[in-house]
Amino acid sequence: MIVQNLFQSNESYTHENWVYRNVSVALSRLYYIIDGEAYCEENGKKTRLKKGYLYLTPVHVPCTFYDNPKDRLLHTYAHITTVPAVTRLMEIPVKEGTLLADAVALWRKHVHVQEPERLIPILQLVLSALEEKDMPSDTVAGRAKRYIDSLENFSFRMDELCRAIGYSREHVSRSFAAEYGESPKQYFDRRRINTGIAQLSNGIKVGEIAEHLGYANPYSFSKAFKRHCGLSPEHYRKAFPIK
Repeated sequence: MIVQNLFQSNESYTHENWVYRNVSVALSRLYYIIDGEAYCEENGKKTRLKKGYLYLTPVHVPCTFYDNPKDRLLHTYAHITTVPAVTRLMEIPVKEGTLLADAVALWRKHVHVQEPERLIPILQLVLSALEEKDMPSDTVAGRAKRYIDSLENFSFRMDELCRAIGYSREHVSRSFAAEYGESPKQYFDRRRINTGIAQLSNGIKVGEIAEHLGYANPYSFSKAFKRHCGLSPEHYRKAFPIK
């Protein structure tokens, strides 16, 4: 899943009389719940937004949101569009010590930065970590995704993927693009860069990251990183310093 656009991001309590009834919009809301009482109703099902959970709402699906005026919702939120679009409400616990928890912490630290080009890579990291919690389906695309996610040495060859899951290159590429909105190679490259973002945020040196991710040298990693994130690893680290 790719973050296509970011329209708004902040961390705050909801405004007074926070009620949206049967809204159907072409963007998704990404919520991290810090405190308070609030609900989402979709297709007759009511879900309480739980503290310490991450929620991603579907597009073009009527939803109702409201909180308790006496216990207003405190949340980190972003309004985004994704490729492919979100089709169902996603509810994911954010457990300490996981990549998802680290990604959410990084988002909260820099949520007030009013520059989409700097926040989108962080939100991309959040969604990528969230995707790891949301198991891929048992389709051709899902099997291809599982294969790529299992690669520990960050070395990818399309012919090896096709041989491993038993389908032609054309069928795998077409199925993957239809389900995930990108090619297997694009997904692999994005996953590799997202790992690099997480390691940069943990203070690991650029040369060590490049070696771990299988790049020929630090320059190759820096070039790929800038192509995906719009910033070099060094500038990214200055923009988002370690705690």
